Amino acid sequence: MRFGERLKQARIKNGLTQKQVADQLNLSRQTISSWETENSYPDIDSLIKLSNFYQISLDVLLKEDVGMKEYLKKQEALDWIKPIKQLTVIVDMIFVIGMLFIRHGGIAGGFFLLLALLNLVVMMRIGRFQEQLTGKQQIERWPQNRKYVYSIVIVMTIVALVSWYFHVGHVVDVSPILAGLWIGILIVEIMYFSKNRQRHQS
Repeated sequence: MRFGERLKQARIKNGLTQKQVADQLNLSRQTISSWETENSYPDIDSLIKLSNFYQISLDVLLKEDVGMKEYLKKQEALDWIKPIKQLTVIVDMIFVIGMLFIRHGGIAGGFFLLLALLNLVVMMRIGRFQEQLTGKQQIERWPQNRKYVYSIVIVMTIVALVSWYFHVGHVVDVSPILAGLWIGILIVEIMYFSKNRQRHQS
């Protein structure tokens, strides 16, 4: 018996509707339905709640269900790479600040350029790995990535404005980068909005 079938059987055995289960677990009825039909799977925390609610052990819930086990392995992998992604954001911020105060060229400039390229490669690999795990394209994961992108660009903008106000650093060197980043964000937002609109219309 598969995971969804076990959930449905446990619910019926307890004489509950999907709505009643959803209310008890603070979820939507659509979520419970999606789990029972295996259109989606619960995360680990929700899985524990289901186990406690139906008084069924996790071993029984997951028994012989390859799809659910693979999903949990993917979730573990996504949780593992999350701090790495956060680290790349911190490195980006350091790079941004360094760009304002270090002149291009020379050893220092070359070091920061190399750091930026390496960090870009790491971010692209992480993005590709997440795409393989979730089956979602980069543009579809924009809501999750939005906070990282905005935090980097906003910090960069604030530091640049402060540097310009106090006449320190080399704001002129990064002003085209700032403009390009904000334009890029605008383009991505428009693309995401258009894709969402097409999905709702279809």
